[in-house]
Amino acid sequence: MTLLQVGLIVLCGLPILATALLAYQLLRNGQGAFGTPTILPWLFYPAKFLTGFLMVVLFVVSLQTDFFLYFPRLVQAEILEIQKLLALVFVLAGNLLLIPAYYSMSIFTRVGLPTKDHALQTSGIYRISRNPMYTSFFFFFTACFLLVPSIFIAGIMLFCLVTHHFIILNEEKFLLKAFGTDYAEYRKNTSRYL
Repeated sequence: MTLLQVGLIVLCGLPILATALLAYQLLRNGQGAFGTPTILPWLFYPAKFLTGFLMVVLFVVSLQTDFFLYFPRLVQAEILEIQKLLALVFVLAGNLLLIPAYYSMSIFTRVGLPTKDHALQTSGIYRISRNPMYTSFFFFFTACFLLVPSIFIAGIMLFCLVTHHFIILNEEKFLLKAFGTDYAEYRKNTSRYL
């Protein structure tokens, strides 16, 4: 096992571990992880499920390097070392956005709009991006495609990215209504993605 593969295994496992720890924290505090969908549920829930699926695929392919061969519509039959290195860089970037976002939001994190008290997060990683969790998906998905170069994976990625963009647009409407001028000022000074 190479140092590159070890790095991929560790960095691809981190978001799964962080998500599991966050879910545990929410359940331990008697709070659910699900809020209200911001778009049609038949688009919202599949996008969330498929995002989780891609994260698991990313982790599994880091463990078992020839796992990608099981996917349909591959555009190449071998993963080059440079692709693995680039995937490592993208996964690192994704973690640098996702982990601090989880830490900042903590028990306010929900899949969907909050149904209980919530706070506007503008500090930490949220000074750089209004949506660091969603932005991290771009990096994780790119790494996934580098390690599983399949048209099938690309289609799932595209669906998830477009759907999450619409989720963000509706979340922004909710936040503007909930926090008024505070959110408007924050939105003016902080980019939506990066």
